Amino acid sequence: MSLSTAKRTRRGRSVGVTLTAALCGGVAAAAFAAAAPEGSTPLAPSSTSASNSAKGGNGKNDSGEVDPFTTANAGDCVNWTPGPNGVNSGFTTVDCSQPHRFEVSSREDLSKYPTSEFGPDAAQPDLNRQEQLTEELCTGPTLKYLQGKLDPEGRYSISPILPPQAAWADGDRTMLCGVMVQDAQGRSVETTGFAAQQDQARVFPADTCVRVDGDVPNEVPCDEDHSWQVTSVVNLGEHFPQGWPTIQQQNDYLNGVCTEAARAYLGGDDALYNSTLTPFWTTLQQQSWDAGSRSVNCALTYGHPGGGFATLKGDVRKEFTIDGQPPAKQPPRNPLRNR
Repeated sequence: MSLSTAKRTRRGRSVGVTLTAALCGGVAAAAFAAAAPEGSTPLAPSSTSASNSAKGGNGKNDSGEVDPFTTANAGDCVNWTPGPNGVNSGFTTVDCSQPHRFEVSSREDLSKYPTSEFGPDAAQPDLNRQEQLTEELCTGPTLKYLQGKLDPEGRYSISPILPPQAAWADGDRTMLCGVMVQDAQGRSVETTGFAAQQDQARVFPADTCVRVDGDVPNEVPCDEDHSWQVTSVVNLGEHFPQGWPTIQQQNDYLNGVCTEAARAYLGGDDALYNSTLTPFWTTLQQQSWDAGSRSVNCALTYGHPGGGFATLKGDVRKEFTIDGQPPAKQPPRNPLRNR
């Protein structure tokens, strides 16, 4: 049987999909671009909090209490309430066991930056500058804070967050460095627990439909165009307790596991055959394993003979299309027994 390979690269990382009797894993889940989500800052204040910040000017609210943004430090987790058009409110420091959108690894005072770039009359840095600041000021301290436990292909990304616009205008030049999980639109999502103690693999629960943007898989509704549909989550650590299994070892194991998951998901081997879909799985590179990631996805997809994913639309257990067409009718065959 011929082999076809779809290769994608992003930030120096390569990902591949090999189509054989089963479509093997190896799709890396690259991190999102390091930039604060939801506009120029995830903490753009509501009209009420903007008014409070403008009155304070010294990091205190109307009651005289220090604003949580000013006091958040390494090891703290923070949360806020997203609002329309990127206008958010309710910034608060929470226990990291509680839902949060950001885990602080360090705090930086941009007023001490060795230029006049962030002087009293300076505007807040835009997203491009924030990404540069991430590389300059956040990456090293964050990796040190996590003791190297950051999966470069996982769901956490290193990001900065800035004070609300009104607080910036009043002279607050605090920038918090840390990690967050973002969705397909770059919006922060809630997580629980310390990042270094999590399985950071970018996996999705069963029934999720996933679209690959570049080489980044993102959850989408199944009635939208997507690349695969998840059948199960597999913890490789349970089968490989001794250490990182090679990609070939993962493929050998997941070939059977994910094929069985596909049959069970669709209702048997005949249903899988008639769907024309192919069992698919993701794999973990050693750097992801070393960071503590253990989970991969089994899924169903359709691979083009020349390489790459077809476009699926609809739940594969119901009516769905492949590149806009229903699955091709398959020739009759003897059913697979004992399945």
